[in-house]
Amino acid sequence: MVEGILERLGLSSYQAKALVSLLKCGEAKASEISELSGVPRAKVYEVLNQLVDLGLVDKIPTRPVRFRARKPEEILERLRRNIMMEYEDRIGFFERMQKDLMRKFVSLYSPSGFRTKELIRVVSVGGASERETRMMYTEAEREIDIVSRSFEYYPKVRKELIDAFKRGVSIKILLLGHDFIDERTRRVQSEVMKMLRSDMDVEIRLSKTSLPLRGSIVDPSYDYRTGKAIFVVEDPETPLYLRDAAVTENPSLVAGMKKYFDLIWEYESTGKTDIE
Repeated sequence: MVEGILERLGLSSYQAKALVSLLKCGEAKASEISELSGVPRAKVYEVLNQLVDLGLVDKIPTRPVRFRARKPEEILERLRRNIMMEYEDRIGFFERMQKDLMRKFVSLYSPSGFRTKELIRVVSVGGASERETRMMYTEAEREIDIVSRSFEYYPKVRKELIDAFKRGVSIKILLLGHDFIDERTRRVQSEVMKMLRSDMDVEIRLSKTSLPLRGSIVDPSYDYRTGKAIFVVEDPETPLYLRDAAVTENPSLVAGMKKYFDLIWEYESTGKTDIE
C-alpha cells in the first residue's frame, strides 16, 4: 500500500494517510481530510501543517483554510531531498559527537573478567539479516561467496553487490540445483540470474547436491586472519520468518565455510543453467 511505502520513507502513519487522501481529492478542508483519511479531528490540523512544513502540501489561506497536495513529481522530489537532508544532519551530528561518545563509553564500560570474542551472534531472518548482508558487501575488499536457494533477496542487496563488483571484488554465486527446488522457485531463480547477468559479469553455478547452509562469506583467508560470514541452517520444518541467521567474524570458522564452499563449487556444481 502507498501509505506503507510513505512510512518507510519517513512519514508518520497519520501523515501518510492525510497525504494520500489529499492526492485523491486534490484540495479539501481539514475536516474533510479527517473524514476521508481517518486521522482524528483533534490531530488533523497538526498533521496537515507538518505536511506543509515538509513541502508536500500547500496551505490555501481561505476561510476556512484549505489544503492542496502538490504535484506527484514535486512530492517525490521533496521526499528525496528531505531524506538526504535528514541523513546529512544525522551523519554530521554523529561526527561531531563521536569523540565525546567514545570517551563516555570508555568511562562506562566495565568488562567482567576475561572474555573471548563470541563465535557467532544471532540476528532475525528478514530486515536484520538483510542489513548485515548489505553491510558485509559494502565492506568487502577481495571476495564475496554467496550460497542461496534462488537469491530471491538480490533486489534488496543489489546496489551493494554491484558496488562491490565495481571495486574489483571477486563474486561467486552458488544456487540450489533444479532437483532440489520447486517450479516456482525455479522461475524466481531464473529471473534473478537474468538480472545478475545484466548487472555484472559474475560467476554463477548450480549445485548437484542439497546445501545444508546458505548465506554469504566475505574476505575469507586460509591463514585464519580475516573474514566474516552470515548463514542460515537448512530447516524445512520451520517457516523462514521464524528462523534466525548466524553472523560470525571468527576467521577460523569463516575459513572452514570457505573450504565447504570451494569443495561444492569445484566438485558438486555445474555452470550449465537454463538461461544459457
